[in-house]
Amino acid sequence: MTGPRVVVSTKLHIPPARPGHVRRQPLIDLLEAEDMARLVLVAAPPGCGKTTLMAEWAMASHSQAFTWLSLDSGDNDPVQFWTGVIEALRSVRPEVGAELLAALEAPGTDVREAVLPPLIDALAGGDGEPLVLAIDDYHLADDPQIHEAMVYLLEHLPAGLRIAMTTRSDPPFPLGRMRARGQLLELRAADLRFTDTEAAGLLNGALGLSLADEQIARLQLRTEGWAAGLQLAGLSLRGRPGAEAFIESFAGDDRQLVDYLGEEVLQTQPPERRAFLRRTAILERMCAPLCEALTGNGDPAETLAEIERENLFVVALDSTRRWYRYHHMFGDLLTELHARAAAWFAGEGLAPDAIHHAVAAGDSALAAELVATHWSDAFNRGRHITVARWLAQLPPDVVASDSRLWLARVWTSMDRGRVDEVEPLLADEAAPAGEWLPVLRALHRFKLGDVGAAQREAQQALREDPGAPAFRHTVALLVSGIAAHWSDDLAAADAALREAATSAAADGNGLATLYSGGYLALLALDLGDLRGAQAQLERCAALVADEPGLDEHFVATAHHLAAGRLALLQGGYERAGERLERAVAVARRGASVIELAAALLAQADAARAAGEGERAHAARTEARSLVDTAPDPGRLAASVALGLPRRAPRSNLVAAPEELSERELAVLRLLPTELSQREIGDALYVSLNTVKSHTRRIFAKLGVSGREDAVRRARELGFL
Repeated sequence: MTGPRVVVSTKLHIPPARPGHVRRQPLIDLLEAEDMARLVLVAAPPGCGKTTLMAEWAMASHSQAFTWLSLDSGDNDPVQFWTGVIEALRSVRPEVGAELLAALEAPGTDVREAVLPPLIDALAGGDGEPLVLAIDDYHLADDPQIHEAMVYLLEHLPAGLRIAMTTRSDPPFPLGRMRARGQLLELRAADLRFTDTEAAGLLNGALGLSLADEQIARLQLRTEGWAAGLQLAGLSLRGRPGAEAFIESFAGDDRQLVDYLGEEVLQTQPPERRAFLRRTAILERMCAPLCEALTGNGDPAETLAEIERENLFVVALDSTRRWYRYHHMFGDLLTELHARAAAWFAGEGLAPDAIHHAVAAGDSALAAELVATHWSDAFNRGRHITVARWLAQLPPDVVASDSRLWLARVWTSMDRGRVDEVEPLLADEAAPAGEWLPVLRALHRFKLGDVGAAQREAQQALREDPGAPAFRHTVALLVSGIAAHWSDDLAAADAALREAATSAAADGNGLATLYSGGYLALLALDLGDLRGAQAQLERCAALVADEPGLDEHFVATAHHLAAGRLALLQGGYERAGERLERAVAVARRGASVIELAAALLAQADAARAAGEGERAHAARTEARSLVDTAPDPGRLAASVALGLPRRAPRSNLVAAPEELSERELAVLRLLPTELSQREIGDALYVSLNTVKSHTRRIFAKLGVSGREDAVRRARELGFL
């Protein structure tokens, strides 16, 4: 099992102020005064001072606490992003529990459903002290799932919590609605423009120039108050004669600034400093050892301190000034060194960073090798979106020709439930599938709901590849056993699933162990072996306790389904409803249409037993629509063909005007099994005499004299 995801500690630190920075007091006062907004949005182009303003507000505020999260390109993944958010909140609110991080680690976790509600509850149960969650550079997160979950959080913010973010572009939030409700405070580029007074503070104060008011005003006009433009102009003016001519020629637009950065600012530095800047400016974050690896500079810590003191667009990320970052314009100028950064990160075992830099450097060969080597680690931690993004950044012909990358693409699409993407990949005769092809075809057919073809393909794979590696052999056994289960070939299902469970356990494959265990529990229920089902479920529960989050993956569908069916048989309607709701939820994350339909049918049974007719009808209707799409749904076809059960009015029950009690219904549901009356009592934790009494009353109410007649009559009335 892989370890938990790590958030670099410096990303949780409020950036300290630069020496001689210009205080933006009017903006701070505005931010402090507008304390009713749920969202504070500081949206402006690069170089406007967004991060500096937010950090200054955080350090200056006396009315509320702050917690901070700086984003980088690696955070454009729902799991990584929300791990950072939770770690930031945990740094100031200990009531936010570590179990939320464990839930995030579960493959396929739905953040909005499984993580945000308990997070909101934990925050609502805190001390009530006002708190601002500040997220810097939110534009680096563009995954739709991140935005959807953030909107949900904004709509359900507990009292006292606000979210503030800096971004280059507006996020896809309902800003118009929030604006109309007074829930939004916005600062735009126009709001962030330096005033003449602030420009003078920067140029003559922080940068040590001696410009006249008129010169400052003209430079202010040229740059339109853009902080980066003013600073670049000031750096270019240092030690330059003829300030007047320079001010007249300085355009202040983005292209001009990049030109000045290269021709004026860098060229004025000593050769050693210039080489250091060129080699390190491609980094999103840097420390002295990393800089030394890139540059060979003997004293990078002192160099970093010097360029910070000289305001060469370096920002300290922590109070000890160990980690720094540059303004993003340096990256635009010096991208040729991404490859060296990729090599360094790869050597340190930091694959996501290495892949990012290799792609940015245009080194598709290195990027492909890194993805091929490391995709399974990310995949097994539930980062399917990250793997899909890595693959999308590689040339299609490289992915198609490398068997490891091709396999990554198939598995990623399959586990995200995108089976339509998989079919052409498996049909491509040129695909480098190798010995995986029969197994993947079997799994794909099962995902589509073709249980007969899935079983045939899986059995072919087992015959033709008897010496397969453990993982491939386990998958083939699983598909064979699961397909046999839905084909009503219970003996074949039992043999394959037990062998799959043994193979998975020996290989340390928790997901496959849970999958096989859940199906063995379902198989026991089908055979009327309630004690066997309970034993299997207890083993599944122990596995989940050892590996938190497993039961959030779609392979837990069978586990939840079996637990819900057993609870329903035992008369625990509320418990059954909860487990079957979980079964449906996890099935939607990538299970077969057969598994989702089965979970919905069981949910319909539980709802009907609880008297929730409309909910039962909706669940069964959806199940029917799913089964209709399946080429070969196996035994589910008969279950759905029965249609919605017809519950007769209670007044029509023979010899008894009153309804069956819950305990009588529980006994009734076990009558179709092969359990004896004593075994029914053991399953329901009641005595033999109690079972006999319930059975007599059931017979009387149904107007029958025997067990078989009771089952037949109960089915006619819709009880079974």
